[in-house]
Amino acid sequence: MARKPDSHHVLPLWCDDLIASCVDMTPACFGAYMRLLCYAWTRGGIPDDQAACHRIAGGMEPGDWEAVRARLAVMDDGRLTHERLELERLAVAEIREKRSEAGRRGGRPKANEKQNESKRKANEKQNESKTKAPNPSPSLPIREETHTHTPAEPDGFRQPGWAADEWARFVAAWNVTERAEPWPHLTPPDGWVDLAASPGWLERAREALARLPSREYFNRPLPVTRFFDFVDRIRAGEFADPKEPAGRRARQPAGGNL
Repeated sequence: MARKPDSHHVLPLWCDDLIASCVDMTPACFGAYMRLLCYAWTRGGIPDDQAACHRIAGGMEPGDWEAVRARLAVMDDGRLTHERLELERLAVAEIREKRSEAGRRGGRPKANEKQNESKRKANEKQNESKTKAPNPSPSLPIREETHTHTPAEPDGFRQPGWAADEWARFVAAWNVTERAEPWPHLTPPDGWVDLAASPGWLERAREALARLPSREYFNRPLPVTRFFDFVDRIRAGEFADPKEPAGRRARQPAGGNL
């Protein structure tokens, strides 16, 4: 006999954000993480116990538990879950309650009522995205953003995965630029999202990157994190002259200071 559909057996995922935020995980660690998320979804949480989570996940490699545990939060009952997971659970519970209420009033909602409800929620999400960054899938923490969308920004800005897309474009140019120390890691350095979200910063950074090959002061490849500190100074024309050798200093007169 076929089982009736149950929305708690369906876990919604933002796939692009999930993959982008878990690029630091090995395939085995990612698989264990997903099994734990599924367990938390169907059972309301997972035990805050490494050995128990090892059994639920089917085993984890050394170091995987730390990577997984850092993404989870402790609930009031002492179990672990993911903040976005619980938000999705509340949304599902709200939908089920509305359906139950419609059934008590005399049947399922009509087709046009479902369509109107879907349109209403889509409009609410669109309005919310104008003032907040979209919350990522069960893989990134939820936080408030102060930057607002402006007409000058591309349509895709702050849509799911925007930070990963912008970093992919930037690092591709960075790794082929003279005087830039190649960035070999899959994830961006700390602080990238905040910088990229600052109004006009990406345009200033691209302009500074284009000038970097002519900045002879940097006789060694410049790390990308140091470049972030120098963006506006490079744009202002600094660092054009070669660095003075360390041993070349003005000599004091034999008699000492005047």
